[in-house]
Amino acid sequence: MLLISFSVLFVIEAKNHNYDYKKSWSVVYFDNPRDDSLDFTIENHQGGKAEYDYEIFVGDDKVIDDKIKIEAGAKQKISPVIEDEKSKENKITIVVDYKDVEYKIYKNIR
Repeated sequence: MLLISFSVLFVIEAKNHNYDYKKSWSVVYFDNPRDDSLDFTIENHQGGKAEYDYEIFVGDDKVIDDKIKIEAGAKQKISPVIEDEKSKENKITIVVDYKDVEYKIYKNIR
């Protein structure tokens, strides 16, 4: 009986450690927040292929508006190209939308 209990607990715990098992979430982050690079990654853990809209603002000006499709459980690195003189001494805001959820990340370029 003890062996069966441990087996069941092992299976339950293994499912809880799976990022995609009966879970629906995404994450957006800078690849290296300490440098001046704007490379960022979107991870899709929505349970299926998902389309994300993303916008990049320099100050209050929108400089990039694009979409990307990401497979379930995958992550996609995005390397935006923005003119150096435009991004220097400005706050960079990246807004990623998926359905009704909005993710924002910020960076100040010096």
